Amino acid sequence: PRAAESDESSKLLEAAARLRAEIAEAEGKSIEQVEAEAAGEKARAKARADEMAAERAVQAARREADIKASPRLVLSVPATLQAMTTQAARAVERAHADGICLQTVRLGLARADEGLEEDSQWPGGAEQMYREAARPLTEEMLRKVRPLSKERRGVDIEALPPTITVQDIWDFDGSALMTAEAKAGPEGDVQAMIFPNTDARYVNDIGTVTEVFSKGKRVFLLVNPFWRGLDSWGLNILQPGAKRMAEKNIFTVGNGRSNDGFVTTYSLMRFSARGESCVAIKAYPYDWQLFARLGSPIQSKDGQWFESDAIHLGSSKEEPTSQQMTDLINKNDAFKVSAMGRAVRDTWQK
Repeated sequence: PRAAESDESSKLLEAAARLRAEIAEAEGKSIEQVEAEAAGEKARAKARADEMAAERAVQAARREADIKASPRLVLSVPATLQAMTTQAARAVERAHADGICLQTVRLGLARADEGLEEDSQWPGGAEQMYREAARPLTEEMLRKVRPLSKERRGVDIEALPPTITVQDIWDFDGSALMTAEAKAGPEGDVQAMIFPNTDARYVNDIGTVTEVFSKGKRVFLLVNPFWRGLDSWGLNILQPGAKRMAEKNIFTVGNGRSNDGFVTTYSLMRFSARGESCVAIKAYPYDWQLFARLGSPIQSKDGQWFESDAIHLGSSKEEPTSQQMTDLINKNDAFKVSAMGRAVRDTWQK
């Protein structure tokens, strides 16, 4: 095979030499002059490419500096479910670029025909939530995620969307393991476990996927897990040692950068404080950004743009509490009149 490659290289070199000779004869120049001009043009092309690359790097650095100075540039309240999954995908990519492979993502669950400002009802429980919200939203997010290795920092936006496969775990829990197989190769594959809970089955499966699939390199996501922390594992005689196993597999496992376990890289929380509709967003690597809604987003008739009604209240290092949000709302002039008072006022103005 190597001899064949050598012969092919020789043929290409001979063809190039003949081409240079023909150009020299046609232009009345020596072969040396043609070769010098070709070398000069190649050097100029490389210089132009290097200059453009340097300019792109400067622009990227400026954008990153602007984002760090004001996280709200990337952490505004998403007006649509599609905007939320894009926001989550970018957070996952940024975390992976920093070496964090094991991540927790908590999406705001809503049906496709609803908005994030609506309070969705799930009379069918976890199965309905999975079927109508968690599965389609997770799949959409995974189609947008483009993880790169630690050696190639950044986001390969041009990569083709991955192939998505789904394996149900337990139907009655509405849980599943979703895999996104990257077109560029297995290094870019991502797996997401949807709706895991404190049952030992999930804890063991998480340990297996971490060891067999992630291996400290590939992204493994826990999507909307049914626990808030290690204390969610109480005393259970039917699952002896479950809390200890959860601590090992979830909360202290090596995530590619440290032994801090699964890191929350994206979370969109919706809740009420002082009767106001509130939103809190965590997107790696930024602090929680806290918002309250004045009413409802205004959508154009063609659905192409939205005017957000979310008022930015501040930020928080830790997950915010209702009392913290209440204090911030009380200090904000936009909410001097209560939600009920604004509704009555708007009715009279009409």
